[in-house]
Amino acid sequence: MTANASTEAPAPWLRICVTGGIACGKSLVGAYLEALGVAVIEADTVCHDLMRAGTPLFPRIVAAFGREILASDGSIDRAVLGRRVFDDAAALGRLNALLHPAAQGAIEAWVLARREEARLQPVAAISDQKSEIRNQKSEIINSVQVWRGGVAAIIPLLYETAWEAAWDLVICVGAPIALQRKRLRSKGFTEKEAHDRMAAQWPVEEKMKRADYVVFNAGTQMCAQRQTVQVMQHIGIHVENSDGR
Repeated sequence: MTANASTEAPAPWLRICVTGGIACGKSLVGAYLEALGVAVIEADTVCHDLMRAGTPLFPRIVAAFGREILASDGSIDRAVLGRRVFDDAAALGRLNALLHPAAQGAIEAWVLARREEARLQPVAAISDQKSEIRNQKSEIINSVQVWRGGVAAIIPLLYETAWEAAWDLVICVGAPIALQRKRLRSKGFTEKEAHDRMAAQWPVEEKMKRADYVVFNAGTQMCAQRQTVQVMQHIGIHVENSDGR
């Protein structure tokens, strides 16, 4: 090392995963994280993009499940495909085998791109900027500093796909089973459809046990917002005490 070489450790930069049960509020927590300055990507959105007409996966999915899954405009009808696979474990396995590797690759590429941006344009892990949730003033959000120390990916099937080792910290969003079912029914799912979708995932209690942090979304949105802010405050302490990555 030369006399002019810098010995300063690189700024900490964390890969955060948000996981949890279906209808627990993962996207809600993701919105709060975005308001705090965290770049967020959703695995569900990535999968939807991968299934669009014109993508390499589109003809493979149609070949695997038949043209019956197509809507009148020629796109994949996700509701029809969902009913098909969640009623057949083997079919769900075939779909996941097509989607999951491609989705993981896309998310990993996105994370690397954000990391390179941070390297080229370094910023403080925690800044003193203020934020709002969906353009609505929030005393809670405005009382904390804005997160600048990494990215977050919303991955519902993190543990089911054995992908947890790729992430520095995991936030699990949970809710009571009865409330999960109620929320699914409010979205138009039948009792059987709600049961099948919940059965296709690990129990949320197990996910909460494995996670580093938990947001238990059983009350108001304000309650979930408060918990998200508290988690980020704890993560901020983690960053401040880190010697870099």
